[in-house]
Amino acid sequence: MDKFLVDRIQVTIENYRIAKEELRNDGDVINHFASLVFSHYEKEIPVERIKEIRKNIKAATTIMSPFRGDTLNILSLLIATVDNEKEEELIEDMYETMEILEEEGFLSGSYLALAAFTISKYCRYKEKREIIEKVKELYIIIKEKYNDITNEDDYLLCTLLVINNVQADTVDDFIENIFEHIASSNIRSKNGVQGLANAIILNGSSGEMYRTMEFMLYLEKRNIKIANQFLPLIGVIANYNPRRNVDIVEGVIEYLCDEEGEYEYYIDKGFRNIIAIVIVAFCTMANKKRYIDELLAQGILSFINSKNKGIFEEVLY
Repeated sequence: MDKFLVDRIQVTIENYRIAKEELRNDGDVINHFASLVFSHYEKEIPVERIKEIRKNIKAATTIMSPFRGDTLNILSLLIATVDNEKEEELIEDMYETMEILEEEGFLSGSYLALAAFTISKYCRYKEKREIIEKVKELYIIIKEKYNDITNEDDYLLCTLLVINNVQADTVDDFIENIFEHIASSNIRSKNGVQGLANAIILNGSSGEMYRTMEFMLYLEKRNIKIANQFLPLIGVIANYNPRRNVDIVEGVIEYLCDEEGEYEYYIDKGFRNIIAIVIVAFCTMANKKRYIDELLAQGILSFINSKNKGIFEEVLY
């Protein structure tokens, strides 16, 4: 295995151990998210800075704020990746962006908070209302086509499409074709299909769709399952050599399990496989790393929400 990849795996494992010790109240899923985010930047998790960010956000928000709970834990990790001198301005801008989004009728909650952060991170000096109006226009188009599966977990992808200057009419023209092509695969979740279709449009070419589907086919053949919540992330990960990348992913999974028992025995296998895929993406996508942090955060939120819902339903029934 390439030394650069081995080094990145080791950074991920060491960061996970730090998160598990110093941020254990976040829970295991967010601890793994923290390890991935900072291995992306080849840095050790800045624990004290993260705790200070959380303290400041708690002081500025109410207990019922969408910026609390798991959302706070996730956003504080993302905020801690920006330069220190930009941190305070970013947070204030995030609050203001959230207010505008809510005024425009978006449903307040964790997904909208992530969208607000993303707009503030990538569009801090642009006209916010103009951007948000375009996000709303795009969301309405997708909602009209897929009303039964379009909801607040689509806010982020709509936001990223607008940030990436993808026009609403482009999405309108191509999403049905892409959706139908993907729907013919073995993906059972229609919501997952829609998220993947939107992400492929974000990637910018029909060739990406075929490479993405080939990559997923090879994963399926090797019995490497992935959680549906992370399908949009798969849609933006370039796969110039899908078969070779799946070989590498298998090697990373094996290495993770050999080095840290947590990855073999105490983690959802679909989530573990995503960790391996993201590590490979960070090492092979030198020029295409934008938005991976945010899409991974979205997947983490959805994954936690799904698990919580499952626990709740288990209690009910």
